[in-house]
Amino acid sequence: MTESVTAWTAPIPTIDWARLGHVYAVANGKGGVGKTTTTANLGALVASDGAPTLIIDLNGQGNIAHILGFANTDLDDHGRGLFSAITGGAALAPVKGVRENLDVVPGGPFVRRIGAAVAGDMMSQETVPAVLLSLADGLQRIAHRYQLIIIDTPPENPLLLEIALCAARFIVVPMKTELMSQFGLRELAGEIRRMREFNEFLTLLGVFAFASGTSATKVRKEMNDQVTRDLGAQSDVMMSSFIRHSEAVANDMTKYGRVAHELEQEIANNPKYWELRSGTAKSTAVVSSTSKPVARDFAKLAKEMLTRAGARRAEMIEQGVWP
Repeated sequence: MTESVTAWTAPIPTIDWARLGHVYAVANGKGGVGKTTTTANLGALVASDGAPTLIIDLNGQGNIAHILGFANTDLDDHGRGLFSAITGGAALAPVKGVRENLDVVPGGPFVRRIGAAVAGDMMSQETVPAVLLSLADGLQRIAHRYQLIIIDTPPENPLLLEIALCAARFIVVPMKTELMSQFGLRELAGEIRRMREFNEFLTLLGVFAFASGTSATKVRKEMNDQVTRDLGAQSDVMMSSFIRHSEAVANDMTKYGRVAHELEQEIANNPKYWELRSGTAKSTAVVSSTSKPVARDFAKLAKEMLTRAGARRAEMIEQGVWP
């Protein structure tokens, strides 16, 4: 049974922006820069510290479910819920308890159908706001349940990115040090400016290097300087935290359905070298020891992100512009 693709016409929702001050979007106009990995790790890490957290996977690949280990189970609706919420105004129904304190609205193939379903409404200036504010409307009804809401945005899908930006308060941007990644940031900056017509509180919180070599300090400094020139922003737009490059850890996340800090906890259970060689190992699972420093990288990033957001919130309250 498949969902029918029909146009949706709805009144423009009234958004109580005060309810959405803890919504973050992880975004970049380019794919392959670590958005999904960052979203899953930050969400699960904050949840593990006791804060009720919600992850929204606004991505047609649905990779959040793979990293968190519930892909293709009864919990994984492949994006049907998001499709219904955005195209028909249905209530968001997160999957409960993916981890303790962590709920998820899964993405997947049904998310790819959203563009076709709302194409008619996007042709009219009268109905465009209803589409762009659809996720914000859904989130404002359930946002009070969570201390952190974090949205994984899709690459190369302007409409879904715009819908995410119209629901978020803060934007966190992962970048690789390669030039193409910087082009993605420039595209994102343009989208941010356009979406402030619908979400005036949208704020670029910070940019950080993803999959960077631990000794590549000069390269990161050059990226910092280029980003500052591109955005015309203050020099502190670059975050000091970065996530080190490790293909082994990235593979382990998908293979075992666990994020970095969970993989770190499994290192002690790795079979010894002689057990593997002799075939007496009780388990064949071997977790990369690099998961430990990668987990620490994400912990530093989470702390810096939340600290920056708190400072920005205080500044906006002082200026009288926080809703």
